[in-house]
Amino acid sequence: MKYFAVSYEYNPQNPAIAENRPAHREFIGDLNEKGKILGSGPFTDSKGGALIVLQFADEATEVAEAIKIMDQDPFFVCGAVTARAFREWNPVINSFA
Repeated sequence: MKYFAVSYEYNPQNPAIAENRPAHREFIGDLNEKGKILGSGPFTDSKGGALIVLQFADEATEVAEAIKIMDQDPFFVCGAVTARAFREWNPVINSFA
């Protein structure tokens, strides 16, 4: 497997977050059903933002593919995400099934 950690920054008080949350969750849910999500969720420290870990069976997958997928996220499309970072991640120790 190949993994990419995607971090989002956004203002949790931005009305666009609440307005687009159902569509965002549907988007993430669809990725999960396709086996593309290892985990996803917001940071809970009141600063906003989220972490999404994408997984790909193809070891040759490049970060450009992760970016292409996440460009479709309703949070990004509506402009609520103020910054994103994509980093390849190697879970050396894990308990993933």
